[in-house]
Formats: sequence, structure tokens, C-alpha cells
Amino acid sequence: MASRKAVKDTISAWVAVGPALAVQIIFVYVPLGYAAWVSLHRWNMITPMRWVGMQNYINLMQDDAFWRSMYLTFIYVIGTVPASIILALLLALLLNVKWIKGMAFFRVMFYIPVITSMAAAAVVWGWLFEPNVGLVNYLIGLVGISPKGWLNSTDWAMVALIIVGIWKRVGYNTIFFLAGLQTIPGVYYEAARIDGAGPVKSFFSITLPLLSPTTLFVAVLQFIASFRVFVSVSVMTQGGPARSTRVITYFLYENAFVYLRMGYASAIAIVMFVLLFLFTLLQFRLSRKRVHYQ
Repeated sequence: MASRKAVKDTISAWVAVGPALAVQIIFVYVPLGYAAWVSLHRWNMITPMRWVGMQNYINLMQDDAFWRSMYLTFIYVIGTVPASIILALLLALLLNVKWIKGMAFFRVMFYIPVITSMAAAAVVWGWLFEPNVGLVNYLIGLVGISPKGWLNSTDWAMVALIIVGIWKRVGYNTIFFLAGLQTIPGVYYEAARIDGAGPVKSFFSITLPLLSPTTLFVAVLQFIASFRVFVSVSVMTQGGPARSTRVITYFLYENAFVYLRMGYASAIAIVMFVLLFLFTLLQFRLSRKRVHYQ
């Protein structure tokens, strides 16, 4: 009887997870396996594939353009991830204030960038960063800062993309931090207040440690999202000027659909997958001693 119940439970479990597992296999693992297979060939999508083994990977490791795009990608990641996390935490703290009315309105306003099409937003940001009549140059001019070339400048184009990336992701991160803040029992703060702890000490002694799981989750998500940035680059700079914003995803796109080097592009995709996997694993490893789940 017990074995029959165990069989039923097993079948029920497979029925429950089966559709999600099938979607995962069809749309994630099969394309990943196919990309790995294509990466071992030379293929321009016109002529038949030709086996080259690991040659695409060897060429990739010797390609200065690849390493340059990796460098630019990490510049973008370093510029967006910490800033978007810190700003989101500050916003969450403000939005978590109970005695201020109308906070629901501000929560919606900060979330609007998340649900806005990145392609449409990138077009608007392109206008805002226009050197001659753009709003950004007008605003910084009000405080005495000279106008910048922004998207036409090799020095400022990446800065513009980082600003857009932060704008896009802060609202998303804020929702997670706000949810995390609302799970912290108020009794902890009451006890700290009785012991004479001020707001700053309570923040560093109670809030930050108890938000560490949320912070880790947000950091991993934002690292992956920033590493895979593409739409804003494609719409606003097309990797320029002078390839100063050609991040790894745009480098992959060029090789696949401009130069029709599908094998080489697939090798780039596999390297990206491995790097993201390793960095995510490293983040979890390094954070074990600093993440408090209780």
C-alpha cells in the first residue's frame, strides 16, 4: 500500500514539474547544446558546416577584439551593478516609511522603467543625450558643467549607457529590497532602540545583515543582466563611436549576423555561458560567510 502511494506521489510530482521541465529542456538545454555543436564548426549559414574542432576557441583566445569587448563589458557591469543596488536599497528604505502618505504612487512611478520597452526607452534616451539640444546637457549646464558629446564621444558613450542601465534596473531591485524590508520583524528595531541604538547602528546591525539574502539574489540577477546588455547598445551606439561601447553581446551579434561567422559567434556564446556560470558560482561561494538566512 505504501509503495503504491509512493508511486502515485512520484507520478504526481512528475506531472507537476513535467511541463516546466520540458520548456526548460526545449528552450534552454537544446539550444545550448546546439550552440556548443555549431561552435566546433565553420559555418556561414549558406554553405554546409565544416568541422574545425576547437579552432574557433583558439582563435577567440587570440583575438584582441574579443578581449577588448570583454573589458568594456566588465566596465559596464562595474558601473551599473553596484550603483543600481545601492540606489535601490536607498529607495526601498524611503518607500518603506509608514507615516508618509502616497507611497503607493511613488512605488509605481519607480517601477515604470522596468515595464518600459528597452528599445523605446533607448530611443528616448538617445534624444536626451543629443549633444546640441538634448535635455541632459541642458540640465548639467544649469550647474556650470560644460556640455558633453555623450553618444558621439569615446569617453562619454559608455557613461551614457551605464546611466540608462541604472535607470532601467533600479526599480526592479527596489521591489526586492522593499519586500525584504517588510519581512524584518519590527520587534528587532524596538529592542535596538531600547538598547540605545540609533537609526544608523540599527541599519548596519539589523537591516543589512537580514537583507543579505535579498542583496545576494539581486546582485546575481543584476550581474547576469548587465553582462548580457544588448538592446541599449544596439539602439543608442551600435558599438561605437570607434567601438568604444562594443560589449561582448554586440561583438557576438556582429560576428553572427554581420560577418556570418556562426561558428565563431557560437563559441563566444559558450564562453559567455561558462563565464556567467563561474562568476555566479563564485558569488555564492564568497558570500557564504556574509549571507544570513536567519
